Amino acid sequence: MVTAEGNIDDNEDDDVSERRSESNRPAKMKPRKRPVQPDDDDNSIIGGRFLMAGILILVAVVIPHSNLGKLLEPKDPESTHVETWAPGVESTVRITLVTADYGLLGCASEQAFEGVHCAYKSQTEAWPRDPNEVSDDYNNKLNIVQPYRTWFDNKLVFVAGLWATPDVAFRMHQEPSLGILPDKLARFAVECKVKFVGRLDAAKLRWNPQQSWVDPDGPAWVGKALTCKLIDEPQ
Repeated sequence: MVTAEGNIDDNEDDDVSERRSESNRPAKMKPRKRPVQPDDDDNSIIGGRFLMAGILILVAVVIPHSNLGKLLEPKDPESTHVETWAPGVESTVRITLVTADYGLLGCASEQAFEGVHCAYKSQTEAWPRDPNEVSDDYNNKLNIVQPYRTWFDNKLVFVAGLWATPDVAFRMHQEPSLGILPDKLARFAVECKVKFVGRLDAAKLRWNPQQSWVDPDGPAWVGKALTCKLIDEPQ
């Protein structure tokens, strides 16, 4: 600036120069934020999850088709070896029933083996009661043959004395069937040691007194129940 004396003010020139130099300076940059990096613990958790997912996929896909899968898979009960049955042979037989079967199942035949026989000689004639038979044996059908189906392969077998064994008799006491529809009763399975005493060649059978007598599939073996125990039956 020119002063009254005609001189230029040096201080003003310095201020102008400073302002110009400041305006020519580049704008101050803000520091960039550093992206957050997962720490080692996070990486371990993520890696562990992927590893677990991989293992589960391997188990679901590979093991069911491997020998290990076959070992882990529940096995079906052993098949009933009917071909080994013969008079005098003792064998394990698994049977499925409900407590109402005590009064429902029946057969008719004139054949008798070692004192055991069907409840009927024919479709209309009942076997006479042995006067020497004690009441408990009579009531428990110790010598009465009834038709049953094996569990789980549905083979026909005639067995006497099943209801006289302690475990089955106790089950009858726990779940009496009088006045209850059979399909309302719990089905259960028993494993019996049976001594075979003969074979019914021309019997008639029925699964309910209200039904007609029918012919069995063919000759069927007759056995005496020596022991019976309740077993678990898969649903």
